[in-house]
Amino acid sequence: MREDLWQVAYASIQSLEDERGIVASSRSEVYGAVFGRDSLITGLKLLEVYEKTKDVYLLALVRKILESLSALQGRELVVESGEEPGKIIHEFRPSGHEHLTSATAKTMEGAAWYLYPDEVMRNYDTVDATPLYLMLMQQYADLTGDMLFVETHIDQITGAVEWLCTYGDINGDLFIDYRFHPDRIAGGLRVQSWMDSTESLFFEESDEVPPYPVAPVEAQAYAYVALRAGGSLLARHNASLAAFAQDRAEQLQEKFNETFVLGARGEHVALACGLAGDGRLLVSPRSSMGHVLWATYREQDGSLSRVLSPAYVEGVARRLLASDLFVPQAGVRTLSTQSKRYDPVSYHNGSIWPHDTAILVEGLRRAGLHTEARLVREALLTAYEHFMTPIELFGFAQDGFVEYTTPQGGKACRVQAWSAASLLSVLRDEL
Repeated sequence: MREDLWQVAYASIQSLEDERGIVASSRSEVYGAVFGRDSLITGLKLLEVYEKTKDVYLLALVRKILESLSALQGRELVVESGEEPGKIIHEFRPSGHEHLTSATAKTMEGAAWYLYPDEVMRNYDTVDATPLYLMLMQQYADLTGDMLFVETHIDQITGAVEWLCTYGDINGDLFIDYRFHPDRIAGGLRVQSWMDSTESLFFEESDEVPPYPVAPVEAQAYAYVALRAGGSLLARHNASLAAFAQDRAEQLQEKFNETFVLGARGEHVALACGLAGDGRLLVSPRSSMGHVLWATYREQDGSLSRVLSPAYVEGVARRLLASDLFVPQAGVRTLSTQSKRYDPVSYHNGSIWPHDTAILVEGLRRAGLHTEARLVREALLTAYEHFMTPIELFGFAQDGFVEYTTPQGGKACRVQAWSAASLLSVLRDEL
C-alpha cells in the first residue's frame, strides 16, 4: 500500500506542476492557483526528499518555484493588495479570479479583492512567505552548491531581507507580524498566517478580537532562520545588511524565548501561538509549535540551530505529543481539545492537516527525537492510507476519520501540493 501511496503522491506533484512552479491544489478545486506559502513549504518538503533520492525532477521543480516567486516579488506599496517592496506574493491568479474580484463577488470580508490594471489578481496577504522564500533559497544553495543561481537572484534576496527588517515588523518589537491595513477598501485576508481563517484568531480568556499587529509563533521561527540564511547569502554582496540580519536574528532569538515560552507545566513546555498588538499572548495550544522545531539553520559545524532555546526543545515535543493534541491514529490536531473553540471538523480549530503533521515529524527528527518522530510518522501514514490521496485536511473524532465539510457544501481539496510533498517526505525512509 505504501508503494501505491508513493506513486499517488509523485503523480500528484507532477499533475500540479505549472509554468509558474506549482499550484496549491488540482485545477478543478478552489486553490488551483499559485500560492506563495504553499509553494515554498512544498519546495522545502521536496528538498527533504531530494536529499535522500537525488531526484533531479524534484530539484528542477524547486528551482522553478524559486524563479517564479522571485519574479512575482513585491516592488511597490499597494495598500489594496498588501503589496510591499521585497514581499513574496500570497496568491497569483492571472485568470479565474472572478469569484474574488468581480463587483458581485461574495467574499468573506464582503468586499471584492483588488485587481491590478493588467487584469491580474496579485494578493500579498501573507506574513510568512517572505521568510520561507529565504529558507528555501538557502537550503537549495546548501544542497546543490549552485551559487550562480543565488547570484542571479541577489536583488530578490536583498529585498526579502530588507522586508523582514522593515515592513515585516510593523510595531518595531523585533517580531515579524501582520495587519489588515486600516485604510484598505478592497477585500483580502484578515488573518495572514498559515492558519488563515478568521476562526483561528482568538483569545482563550475573552471574546475580544485580538488587535493588530499579530505575530504568529511559527513565523518567528521562520524569520530567525531566514535572517540567518539571508545574512549568509548576502555576506559577499552587502556586508552591512548581512551583519544587520545576523544581529537581528540573535536579538529575535533572545526576545522570542523571553516572550513566547510560557513556562514548564510538568514535563511539558508550552509556547504561545501568537502575540497580539496590545502585548497579550494568544495561549491556545496549537500544532504550530511543531514548526518551531522544524525551522532550523545549519551552522558551519553541521549542527542545527533554531529560534527556540535548546533547553525547551524536548519539553515542547512532549507538549505536542500530549493526548489533547496528538492522535496516534491520525496526526496532530491544529488546536487542543482543551480549548473553548475546539471543533474536530473545523478548518483550523481541531482538524488535522497532513503537511502540518509532517512538519512535526521532521522537526522531531531534527531535534534528535527519533522515537517520537517515528510515532508521529506512523500516525500520519495511517491517515494517508485511509484517504489514499494527499488530502488538504480532515477531522478525527471518537468514531474515527471525518471528512471536512462546510455548511455551504465546501469540502477539503483532495489533491493538495504540500500534502503530496509531505507524503513523499515521510515515505522517503522506506526507499
